[in-house]
Amino acid sequence: MELSRRDALAALSAAGIAATAGCSSLLGDEGTETAAEETDEATATATDAPTDAPTETPADEASSMDTMVALAEVLYPSEVEPTESFVQTYLYGRIYAEEAYAGEVDSGIETLNGLANDEAGDDFHALSADERVSVIENTDLRTGDSVHDGSDVERVNYHLVDELLFAFYSSPVGGEMVGTQNPRGFPGGYGYSPPLDQ
Repeated sequence: MELSRRDALAALSAAGIAATAGCSSLLGDEGTETAAEETDEATATATDAPTDAPTETPADEASSMDTMVALAEVLYPSEVEPTESFVQTYLYGRIYAEEAYAGEVDSGIETLNGLANDEAGDDFHALSADERVSVIENTDLRTGDSVHDGSDVERVNYHLVDELLFAFYSSPVGGEMVGTQNPRGFPGGYGYSPPLDQ
């Protein structure tokens, strides 16, 4: 089961973040018109991005996106494929909504690679799936505290691990797997207030 860019837009909407059609500039040759059409289909809250939207990945290195996808691969259920377009679209939306988040992604990836090198002798994205699981199991990743301004590992849990898990479980694919298909703001979702009868 493949996670798409459309799933990421829905996850951003569930987080209360306006999805941006300009995400297409991060993902290749898709035109803005096509992206806007997909955005409209994914969420009614989507808005057009400014023309100066960044075209680099969050840490300005190709390996940074590889690392985030590699982390998602071991966090998500085995039957789910977290595509680069899903992860990149979600991260772009988060960074567009909160500029400081880019720095947290940078720092988190550096910490994650440090843990991976200590545990298995290479950067996280270069490890096999089993080695990546071992890095998580043999450290405080996931099982430790999640604090936005805590220790290095606590910040990884908060800004990388928790964000990726939220992106998945608030997406249509993830929501269907756990029975939470209706995110906040949609009928049946948390915070939804149906119209009152007049």
